[in-house]
Amino acid sequence: MTASPWRPDDTRQIAELIKDIDICMFVTRSNGSVRGRPMSNNGKVEFDGDNWFFSYRDSGKVAEIEADPTVELAYIATDRGTWISVEGRAEVVEDDVRKRDLWQKDLEAWFEGGPEDDRIVLLKVRAQRIHAWAGGEELLVEPGAGIKRIES
Repeated sequence: MTASPWRPDDTRQIAELIKDIDICMFVTRSNGSVRGRPMSNNGKVEFDGDNWFFSYRDSGKVAEIEADPTVELAYIATDRGTWISVEGRAEVVEDDVRKRDLWQKDLEAWFEGGPEDDRIVLLKVRAQRIHAWAGGEELLVEPGAGIKRIES
C-alpha cells in the first residue's frame, strides 16, 4: 500500500460531508457495463482520501475489482442537500489487524463470522477525484489541487 496523495486540507471538508452518510452506492465495472450495490461506509473510519469496506472474498464485486479496479462511490443525503461522487481505484486488502480495527458490531448482520473469518476481506478505495454538491455549492477535489468551487 502506498502513502495517500491527499493532504488533510483536501479531505477535511469532504470528510465532514460524508461522515453521517452510512450507505453509499459502490459501483464497479464488469464486461463493459456498470454494477452498483449499496454498501456501508463503515462510519468508524475517518475519510482521508481512502474508504474501507468489508466483503466476502468470493463475491462478484471482488472479482470485478480484480479485473478492473476503477470504481465510483455515490453518497446521497438529499434531506440536507448533499450529493458526493468519489471516483477511485479499489484494491482487495487481506489484513487481519486492520479488519479487527475497523470492525463494528453492526457488521455481524452481514458477516456472521466476525473479523476473524478468513472469507472476509477489506476493500480499500483510494479516491482519485471527488465531485460534491452541498450547501448550494458545487465542489471538485483532486489530490494536491485542493478544493475548487465550480461556478454554475
